[in-house]
Amino acid sequence: EGLGVALLQAASAAVPVVATRVGGIPEAVVDGVTGLLVPPGDSAALGAACRRLLGDEALRLRMGAAGQARMRAEFSPAAMVAGNLAVYRELLATRH
Repeated sequence: EGLGVALLQAASAAVPVVATRVGGIPEAVVDGVTGLLVPPGDSAALGAACRRLLGDEALRLRMGAAGQARMRAEFSPAAMVAGNLAVYRELLATRH
């Protein structure tokens, strides 16, 4: 999936995410803030990132809270509507 809706849902539930750095995933996960991103195809890095989160409760809680706050600020229905309206207004302003 392009943006990673499951990742947005996890962040909304205050669950930090481990994902690969492909497609729209970096838009959903802020590396080191709301989760950990690893290179695609790097199973060692994926395992290390999972072990890092599993072994550090404070990091999990911090990233989970950051993800949840980001979802409220940037991906809430109100934020999405405001973003869409801004695009439409920009397009209308540039029409000749």
